[in-house]
Amino acid sequence: LLHGDTWEADVQASPSTASAFGNGRGSPALSLSPLPTALPSIGTTALASLANTPSPLVFVAVGWSKTVVGPFLLPLPLDGFGMTGCLMLQSTEVLGLQALVTGPTTASFGVGIPSLSSLIGLHLYLQGWALAPGMNPAGVITSNGLDWGIGF
Repeated sequence: LLHGDTWEADVQASPSTASAFGNGRGSPALSLSPLPTALPSIGTTALASLANTPSPLVFVAVGWSKTVVGPFLLPLPLDGFGMTGCLMLQSTEVLGLQALVTGPTTASFGVGIPSLSSLIGLHLYLQGWALAPGMNPAGVITSNGLDWGIGF
């Protein structure tokens, strides 16, 4: 049945958000930060920057959770994988997305957010990974995490 109702979206109730959590590793620590001018809004590209990259091989993992990965609680120490002192801070549904090198120790990462209102309110969790020879037995370090809340 059609009732002739008019519905309006409450844009103020669904703002885009981006906040860092946890700590990165390295000397200085690999850092992942949101770009305040490119927050995760539907129909746009959300951007983040990486600082203190020890090499041009910098990647980002994206996941749906910052509390569990499979049967394991997060954060998950990665010492057993040769990444001494590093923590996995989010699930890794997508791993190995290469960041764009923007300078000798910086990189950028972006994700296109489709124009689907069903995405509003969902969160994506990101963490940077970088090749870092000599930093630990695996030669890989992790960044802090980034919580992207998708909004208008």
